[in-house]
Amino acid sequence: MAKKIVFLFFFLTSVFIFKPQYIFSQSIDEINSQIDQNEKKLIELGKAKNTLANQIKLLDSQYQLTLLKITQTENSIKTLEKEIANLDVEISKLEVQINQLSVAYIHQTVQNYKLQKRIPAFAFLFSSNLNTFLEQQRYMTSVQKNSQTNLLDMETVRTNYDIQKTAKEKKQVELEELKKTLASQKISLNGQKIAKSQLLKTTEEEYEKVIQQLAALRSFSTSVGGNICLDSVPGVGSDGNFYSQRDPRWCKKYIGISKDTVGEVGCYISSLSMVYKKIGSGTTPLTYASDPSNFWGNTAYMVTPNPPSGYIYKQTSYSTNTIDNELRNGRYVIAQMKMANVAGMHFIVIISGSNGNYKIHDPWFGADQNFSDRYSPNLVMSLRLITK
Repeated sequence: MAKKIVFLFFFLTSVFIFKPQYIFSQSIDEINSQIDQNEKKLIELGKAKNTLANQIKLLDSQYQLTLLKITQTENSIKTLEKEIANLDVEISKLEVQINQLSVAYIHQTVQNYKLQKRIPAFAFLFSSNLNTFLEQQRYMTSVQKNSQTNLLDMETVRTNYDIQKTAKEKKQVELEELKKTLASQKISLNGQKIAKSQLLKTTEEEYEKVIQQLAALRSFSTSVGGNICLDSVPGVGSDGNFYSQRDPRWCKKYIGISKDTVGEVGCYISSLSMVYKKIGSGTTPLTYASDPSNFWGNTAYMVTPNPPSGYIYKQTSYSTNTIDNELRNGRYVIAQMKMANVAGMHFIVIISGSNGNYKIHDPWFGADQNFSDRYSPNLVMSLRLITK
């Protein structure tokens, strides 16, 4: 009986494993086909000239692609949830079988013990009837055989139970990962909505200015070695607040929904994160870069920062008085630098000093640098303050 139950279990399991694939196969094929088409379209648009009109088309295609991937992920989640629910049912059945077989085995073991006590091996010497003795022996042998069979059946069911438990645990891990993926996809979709809204409100001239600013940041990183990530996480500097755009934890991460990385153009993100850390905010370059609403459209160009409560953002021209006042009040100053030998731009953080003699944290070159070793006041394009 137990073997029949085990066979039935395997039959039901095989049916349940393949049935969801059959139900969803058509929609999955259609979705995969549409995803392929949108990805090809995105590649084509990516090769076209980087204009505002083209970027709006690109965002539309990206939005449709994200919607398809969300549907794909939701279908996968539904399939896994059904598989896990079915596994729960089968595991419960196996638990009942194990309990029943265990009770039967214990009962047979007790009976076997009692029979051995009642009918010892030399009992035939005292038996008045040989036939009665033989019948007793056959009965005891039958009990022992049933007990052994029951034990084997119980081990088979327990093995199946362990297999199904392991399968369920793996599917639950897959389910949690898919839920994280879905949440990330929905965040990305919302970022794409915001990006398109911003692009629709701007002009080709404004968009070109943004592209030029990003090109200047990219030109700087290219001139000093390109998007080269550090081999290990750098130190935090003498004050514990340093962040490098080349930190391997985020160097290759995309900014917002753009295709620019923190390592390439993330000096301003890293500088702002250092300023925020100084005043007690927990922002890192990675968390800042991960929020598409921090950037303009589908680019890596930062929109005006939204400082923590009690602080305001200001952009002003270079002034030692302004810098010294901020430093005296325990606040860093971000300096936007024009590069002398290349058509590039870079951001650094002034952390201490006075009257033009300053220490800086440089997102590219490292912590605790001397300002005068690499830069000069006449190259400062502007100061960016998170002040009161």
